[in-house]
Amino acid sequence: MKGKRAIALLCILLLVVGGSLLFAGGAKEAKVKQPTFVMVPKLVHPFYEPCIEGFKDAGAKYGVKVEVESPPKLDIALQVKVIEDLIARGVDGIAISAVDNKGLKAVIDEALAAGIKVICFDADAPDTNRATYVGTNNTEAGVTAAKFLFDLMGGKGNMAIIQGGLTPNLNERQEGIRNAAKNSGVEIIAFEDYQADFALGINKTEALLETYPNLDAIFGVEAYGAPVAATVLKEQGRVGQIIVGGFDDLAETITGIRDGSVQFCLVQKAYKMGWMSVEILQDLMQGKSVAPVIDTGVIIVTKDNVDSYMEEVKAEFL
Repeated sequence: MKGKRAIALLCILLLVVGGSLLFAGGAKEAKVKQPTFVMVPKLVHPFYEPCIEGFKDAGAKYGVKVEVESPPKLDIALQVKVIEDLIARGVDGIAISAVDNKGLKAVIDEALAAGIKVICFDADAPDTNRATYVGTNNTEAGVTAAKFLFDLMGGKGNMAIIQGGLTPNLNERQEGIRNAAKNSGVEIIAFEDYQADFALGINKTEALLETYPNLDAIFGVEAYGAPVAATVLKEQGRVGQIIVGGFDDLAETITGIRDGSVQFCLVQKAYKMGWMSVEILQDLMQGKSVAPVIDTGVIIVTKDNVDSYMEEVKAEFL
């Protein structure tokens, strides 16, 4: 009898231990996989640094693995290749600043077919099937910039637009400026594209001033624009003779506002774009609906608020 009892107890023990192991294995398998979200800027550029910072900070808060894959230069083929590689890896979400609109349609459709959530930030590709765009309403931002600039010009005069690449978001800003100019006394007499190449921007701005020596204002619709114009005006001893405005708060632009070579800039809420990209991709993975466009807004920075504007930029996340 004792032998039978011992065998029975051993069987019970084995069942308990085995069940525990099976339960532990099942629990391990049931553990939710940490999603991987990847930010794909247009190129390596200082503007994207706060976008990336917000993206990483949100990833840390929400327990999401985040990565950044930046093409080395402004080239649609390079950006498409980055996305193709991410599809092959099977990432869960992609936030892309679009180099081109129609040129991304096929690869974004391929990503969506693979079950990857895709959104645009900073630069939209509305002809694609991306879920949403989070960033600046660029056409309206162009109008806002133009109205502020025209006031500084006294409502009249000649201006030039300089642009770092013919990408969708920059074209929209230019469109906003041109629309505003139609109902003003300001005439846009020149336009130059320097392809986001600072040295090329210097050369083109020098040629611009030689061709149009009586320009009243230069506006840069991309982050390098204001520093490019300010650099040339400093070299030529013409600071204060021509009004300079631009987008984004590169260190050189902020320095220019402080020393008077740049009169103002429109600061996009780049940190917010990065942070919200993580939140939106999470919502999409959970089956939630999102608005097709989410405007993150802009702030006009001048000498009056150059030392305090960052408090407003980060106020939502402190």
